Amino acid sequence: MPVTLPGRTVTVAIDDALRLTVSARDGEPLWESSPSRPPAVWVGDGCGAPRRLDLAEARERSVRPFADGRYRGRRLTLSGYAGADLTLDLCVAIDAGDDELLVRIEQVAGEHAVQRVEHLYRFERPAAQGGYLVLPHGSGYLVPADCPDALPGRGPEPIQIGGSWSLPMFGLTRDGAALCATVDTWWDAEVRAHHLPGDRSILDFSWADALGALAYPRRLLIHFARDLDYVAMAKRYRAVAREQGLLRTLQEKAVESPRIREYADNVLFRWTEWNGADSERLLGDLRRLRKLGIGVNLFYPKWGGPHGRPPIQNHQAFLVDEPGDGGWAPLVDFADRARELGCVTQGFIRPCEQSPGVTGYDESFWAQGPDGTRLGHLSTHAALDITSAALDGMEARGLRFDALYFDGYAAANIPPRNFSPAHPVARRQVFEHQQACFAETRRRGIIPAGELRQFWAIPHCDHFFFTDWSGHRLSARADGQDAEHRPVGEPIPLCQLVFHDCCMCGFSGDPGQGPRYDWFPSRPHRLYELLYGAAPSYNWLLSPRDGYPVPIDWQSGRTARALHWLRTWSAFYRSIAMSEMTDHRLLSPDGALQRTEFACGIAAEFDLPGERYRILGSPDFDGAWQRPISP
Repeated sequence: MPVTLPGRTVTVAIDDALRLTVSARDGEPLWESSPSRPPAVWVGDGCGAPRRLDLAEARERSVRPFADGRYRGRRLTLSGYAGADLTLDLCVAIDAGDDELLVRIEQVAGEHAVQRVEHLYRFERPAAQGGYLVLPHGSGYLVPADCPDALPGRGPEPIQIGGSWSLPMFGLTRDGAALCATVDTWWDAEVRAHHLPGDRSILDFSWADALGALAYPRRLLIHFARDLDYVAMAKRYRAVAREQGLLRTLQEKAVESPRIREYADNVLFRWTEWNGADSERLLGDLRRLRKLGIGVNLFYPKWGGPHGRPPIQNHQAFLVDEPGDGGWAPLVDFADRARELGCVTQGFIRPCEQSPGVTGYDESFWAQGPDGTRLGHLSTHAALDITSAALDGMEARGLRFDALYFDGYAAANIPPRNFSPAHPVARRQVFEHQQACFAETRRRGIIPAGELRQFWAIPHCDHFFFTDWSGHRLSARADGQDAEHRPVGEPIPLCQLVFHDCCMCGFSGDPGQGPRYDWFPSRPHRLYELLYGAAPSYNWLLSPRDGYPVPIDWQSGRTARALHWLRTWSAFYRSIAMSEMTDHRLLSPDGALQRTEFACGIAAEFDLPGERYRILGSPDFDGAWQRPISP
């Protein structure tokens, strides 16, 4: 001690207190880890509550060379903790050509188990230094140093990556310097983000246990640069995602699933409640839409009338002979007739619920309690078997879907949807099981779809209902109510800069879907449908006040305006659906003017206060400023 790691333009040092400092090669200080929140571990002996130990309390230390791929540095072996039989390896190494630091920790010996690692590392940037936080919350946010709002709700609390943190990449900038942190082993990571108005902004990295132990080495990568904006950060992570097999484009997926191209050309038409009496009218509406040249992805997921739904919603429903009144025949007939009209059909499956009072289910798929009782949830460890059985059931009953929507599956992963004491499942296994279910669906010739887009699901999941879930927004709300609200910081298409061309996503931003899904009232949601590169949807033609399904009034001006916007929106989306979003810019300091660019040469500019847009480089648009049409 101390350890010094020279990079290309920075030098990283670790002192005796295991505090990290980063300086320019000329000695100018750039970053330092928090002196008030040093790295710590929580250690359990299996008998009582775990206790906290500062990592630097190790009385025995050794330092050896360490190498991992392009990283070179030191391995610090730490032991001799008072009252704890524990040996840890803390590895710090730098890619000297890229100024990226690897921080790795693992337990290598000892009778006592590390159950948590905290503040490895925590960075605090004073507000006076300027800059912004880059947060993958929902689609992404910039939180400037002078933002007047604190992060709301769960923002200051640990949010596990794969849920509300929709990427494992975070950024923090100041005047003249930036850091971009990628949580390499993200499954059990906990990241806290704080913004204290007028004071400081904070990023804090910790790890939870995996089934009671550290279990595997935890890895954090931190890239330091003088000039690194959020677009460059997103593109750095895109390269990482490609290396890890997380980035598979729609072009690549379409080799296995050719109907992806047709799906991307169509408009999502969602019939939320099955009612056999309405099927002829719905088929008539579909026929008229097709004659108007509007392709349709027919999504009719939640079969049932206003007085309750038959048990078709969950996996095991596809194993029973009578899913509801009328059995399978009308459902199969409707799907077949919709396909004959040229529609892409999308079905629905829910992974983690039972239907009370229904017999005929396979008892082996249910989670069992300690006394052998059925717990009422599907066992996560058997997810692939359950999904395969459901797909077999569909085939046996002649129900053909082009796409299958796993409701809640990509969203409900925290904590692990385990439920069975007899089969404990770590979070990493939960994600692997979910990926296997999506891959099996594709193997059957069906496009896998999910509720909320998450980076880990994208390699084997092609469509997501929402690109931005209302509960994943950074909102400043009065007294925590759902009344008038505004964004904390600037919403940006951070995730789209990484994965836009890898999946098709809708946008939960229209008041027509109800106040629960509404976008910020001060921001025109119609423009964000284009700014986020969202797939067009018929959903907003429906008013929840009127119930579902709402008949289309083909004679009304409202319908004419809605269809005109669908055509416009669809023309833009078709041109950029399979093209990488290469850039996003705030063309004015207040974010009023913004621009996105795509690899195909098309760009879109947005005047948010003026509620207008223009599309450049597309033969379907003349480049003039236009106003979106709202019904």
